[in-house]
Amino acid sequence: MEITGGVAMYLALIGDLVSSKKLVNRSQIQEALLSLMEDINQNYQEIIVSPFTVTTGDEFQALLKVDGRIFQLIDDISLRFLPHTIRFGIGAGQVITEINRQQSIGSDGPVFWNARKAINEVHRKNDYGTTQIAVCLENEEASVRLNTLTAACEFIKSRWTANQIAILKVLLENELYQEDFEHKQVAALLGISPSAFNKRLKASGLKIYLRNKALASDLFLEAVRK
Repeated sequence: MEITGGVAMYLALIGDLVSSKKLVNRSQIQEALLSLMEDINQNYQEIIVSPFTVTTGDEFQALLKVDGRIFQLIDDISLRFLPHTIRFGIGAGQVITEINRQQSIGSDGPVFWNARKAINEVHRKNDYGTTQIAVCLENEEASVRLNTLTAACEFIKSRWTANQIAILKVLLENELYQEDFEHKQVAALLGISPSAFNKRLKASGLKIYLRNKALASDLFLEAVRK
């Protein structure tokens, strides 16, 4: 939680499973989503205010501290739930009701309104299906900059092969979510040669992706803390 002029600021994250009603094994996918929420609540408990909670069969939300790992967390959720696609809305602001520390249900305020606006924006404009993340802050200009930056990242990721996605998964699993990492270490974790790894990495644009995600985190924190 950040205090700005005596006002508590939070982040709200809403996730929505894309085209879930068309899935033939919907009940199994909903169970998998519940299991994933439990894992995420455990792995990111230090930044969670109100835990990730499935609010309908296909949607979930959480209230979080203001933290730069928000984009890492989203990548973690989205990659772990492949091949299914999740759209995300990020909001920042205050909570005007009592916070439910047991589940993310019942609380209200600008932070949740902004997150809802953000996910509605993904529904409205997703760049032909490549963009699944939107941010809504009180500062509209900052929101536009962030959404432009995250859309570029999403476009890069939408072009990845399964082998290239595996690189980001390994980085997340080993707390190496950053542009600078040891190539030989990651190649070993993937069980491939350094030359094969470098070939995959060069074609992916992953370093540009991570560089832009780091910039997005910095801009996000700066905008929220003003």
